[in-house]
Amino acid sequence: MIGDNGWVEVGFSIDSAQGLSSADELNSVRMAAELGYQSAWTPGRGDATAFDRCLAWHQASGLPTGVSVVPASGQSPAFYAQQARRVWEATEGNFVLGIGSGQLAHAANQMPPYLEMLRQLLPPELPLYVAALGPRMLRVGTELADGVALNWCSAEQVAWSRAEVERAALAVSRPIPVVAAYIRTAVDPNPGLAGRVLGRAMLEYALGRVAYRKHFERMGFAEGLRSLGASGAEPSPELLSAIGAWGVPGEVRSQFQRLSRGLDLALVRVLVSEPGDAESARRVLTECRPN
Repeated sequence: MIGDNGWVEVGFSIDSAQGLSSADELNSVRMAAELGYQSAWTPGRGDATAFDRCLAWHQASGLPTGVSVVPASGQSPAFYAQQARRVWEATEGNFVLGIGSGQLAHAANQMPPYLEMLRQLLPPELPLYVAALGPRMLRVGTELADGVALNWCSAEQVAWSRAEVERAALAVSRPIPVVAAYIRTAVDPNPGLAGRVLGRAMLEYALGRVAYRKHFERMGFAEGLRSLGASGAEPSPELLSAIGAWGVPGEVRSQFQRLSRGLDLALVRVLVSEPGDAESARRVLTECRPN
């Protein structure tokens, strides 16, 4: 896919919360490879499950895979390095490790020594990405990793984040890291259902996690979040369209492309209409397939 900065790699992500069976998940991964997706990603929870999933996906499809992200607060650098090395070797170098701060307090202070220790334990060629929202973590990721992983970003926030990354790279004379982001995507013949699916996913972050609440406020959504928290109403279509891609087949692809501008790696984060709905996953992957 062609973006404002040239070629944009398009990958996809399926997480366990979508409730797909193991067979349906593997079938979706194989289908994505046939559609031209260039990598397959999954988040992790601090155990070996996400690493096992990446290995199974690669074996089923041949696609490069990545974990984005596992929480630093969940395990030691040694644990993640061991798991990452296992998958890196089994996939012959087709693996990326992404890590976020999780529940670490003062993450911008605690992550640098954690990342430095982790880097020492990893194969030198294994790419390491760091989850980042605000300016301090973007700087940490730029200085100590090969990529920064954004999340829940408007098009304007992607542009701002990329400018911060480029500024930080220039300051320390480092190459500009890969700028990647999840883009939550819901596709359904019923547009109201697609919107509700995206809205539920957004509110889990925006109203439930302090760092993400601040992130949404930085994007100018503070008043809208206050209203949602007080009333229990659903997010407006305008808010949903600012941070995700959703709607009926044929109308979502352009939204995904708009939110991909400024990225090096755009990841379709599959949202199914109902847990376990494999057909819904196929709709999303078909809608946003690479050119």
